Amino acid sequence: MFENLIAQEAVRAGLQDAVTEGSVPPVLLFSGPPASGKLTTALELARALSCTGSRAWNCPCPHCVRHRLLTHGDLLLLGKRSLPEEISVARDFLARSPGQTSAYFFLRSARKLLARFSPVLWAGEETKLGKAVPLIQSIEESLDLIQPDKLGPSLSDSEAKAADSVLSDCRALEALCPEQPGVFMIRNMEVWAQLAPTSARKTVIIENADLMQDSSRNAMLKILEEPPETVRFVLLTPRRASMMATILSRSRIYNFIPRDETTSRLVASRVFKSQEAVSSLQAFFESRMPFPPLEAKQAARGFIGCLLASRVEGGSSLGPLASSLAREAAASEAKPRQVLDAIIATTGGFGAKDKSMTGSFLRFIKAMLSVFSELLSESSGNPAILAKVEEWSRLAREAAIQYSSLNRNPELLAEVLADSFGVAS
Repeated sequence: MFENLIAQEAVRAGLQDAVTEGSVPPVLLFSGPPASGKLTTALELARALSCTGSRAWNCPCPHCVRHRLLTHGDLLLLGKRSLPEEISVARDFLARSPGQTSAYFFLRSARKLLARFSPVLWAGEETKLGKAVPLIQSIEESLDLIQPDKLGPSLSDSEAKAADSVLSDCRALEALCPEQPGVFMIRNMEVWAQLAPTSARKTVIIENADLMQDSSRNAMLKILEEPPETVRFVLLTPRRASMMATILSRSRIYNFIPRDETTSRLVASRVFKSQEAVSSLQAFFESRMPFPPLEAKQAARGFIGCLLASRVEGGSSLGPLASSLAREAAASEAKPRQVLDAIIATTGGFGAKDKSMTGSFLRFIKAMLSVFSELLSESSGNPAILAKVEEWSRLAREAAIQYSSLNRNPELLAEVLADSFGVAS
């Protein structure tokens, strides 16, 4: 039990005691930074609560078998989280070292994403799934070809093709995942929670619970006021201070400590069988993304530098960062449209022409907003650049909303965004 939880000894001991003594509370809050093991622990807790055997990871009881595959009907997983980078790591692990360990890791990584599209959560709102349905079906069909007990010393052509298909489809599916659980999901979850479990306990896990909208939070709070006896709620957050005080008061809190470089390397070595130099697990995962955040940040700085050089007068009055970006852009003699066209080409039209690049548009927007924030923090004394950067920030946020909520073509959105920035063709 909790054998796979590394470097969180206090959490491990507390949960082991609670499970053994039968004193797991109705509501638990796992608080800690990204990649600190919160979801791993929550899923392991769900398995332990359902187990009718030894509770060991390799327990052969039917409930543990289904939990290891993340197909147990007594588990519900909600909340947004970026998963394609984990699936990419799992795909590499599976190809490098086929076996039960790598296969389970790959299957679980993909099903963590599929769980956000559970029919239980979307009951009555199936029409909203639209583009997601064929992707979900394709992923499930491909996963069926990966059998942990039947893998040979190397992947067969069909297994390798299935794994590649899962990764590609998951990247596309990720873009369709809602940013937060809608209130209809919370209400569907409440109905599900009232039904009898097939095991001893049902478990509801909500990732990034601090990001829920007010309507969803209020609906959730009503459930937590009188939680069903057979259900345990596990809320995960990297920002404990952002949680509602009334939810905190009803939760037993477990604090996950950050994993330093040494611990991150240990996890990469033990879990992923990777000897790669790892500064942090988050960086380890992000490096597997197509158009990773670091590359997106560099692209955003180049594009914004061109905007500053071409649209803002009086460079001598700019702050240090703005001046540096504008000088670099001027030295390259590149125009904003040229820079954007190069980014579009690199990302396959931000995923419009290359499905493996799905999600690159939002990473580019996020990177731009980060640079805009840095500019605003140094430019309060320059009204001209302050007004311009605030306008650009607003337009970028609106483009992100249109992409996420309306499924707009990202390449066309980028073109429209450039036009709204005043970039000449």
